[in-house]
Amino acid sequence: MLSRSARAVLDTALRKYRPGRTDLIPVGGITQLKPALRLMTAYRLMVREVTGAEILTSYTRWLDCVQVKEGPEQEVYVAFSPRFERIWMESKKRFPEYIEQKPANARLRSQYALRFYSWAKKYTEARTKTVSLEELRRVLGLESVKDAEGNVIKEAPLPIWANFQQRALDVAIMEINTKTDLKIKLASLERSKHRRVVALNFLIKTQAVPKARTKE
Repeated sequence: MLSRSARAVLDTALRKYRPGRTDLIPVGGITQLKPALRLMTAYRLMVREVTGAEILTSYTRWLDCVQVKEGPEQEVYVAFSPRFERIWMESKKRFPEYIEQKPANARLRSQYALRFYSWAKKYTEARTKTVSLEELRRVLGLESVKDAEGNVIKEAPLPIWANFQQRALDVAIMEINTKTDLKIKLASLERSKHRRVVALNFLIKTQAVPKARTKE
């Protein structure tokens, strides 16, 4: 997960990013240099694409270049790799949604909590929401990978319900409930005639953001 300072630099760069252009993007003063360098070195991005029956996984950096403009007031510039323009545009589209939810989700660290929060935030007015297990897997990024014909070419992680609940769903709910403006409870399960979980019903409501605990 990105640190707050690195995320701030990335958000600034994505907001100003324009497709088809390779010019450097200003992200602020010299205080932005260290988080920008972390985006170029410490943090890696994995891009997984499905083409027919093949899965292509690419590993790249968030930033392709970091440059400092010297002068009385030093300025930091960054650039994205043009090879992954589609990824930057997709991230750019999601940026307004992320900003709208800040600072409520800023304290979340689990990838499952971040994904589940974004999904649950849409249903606070309804207060209850039923979702299929298959859809919930997509929400948490734990779905199977299929080819263009719909054939499964990579099985879903955590296929057993008990493991899925303990290691992903419960982790997300606990972190959301203790750190954000949402309170989520798993109200009931719907099972098939073979007793397999097929859908889940959640109670979703807003709450005051819990105060962070301070270390003594």
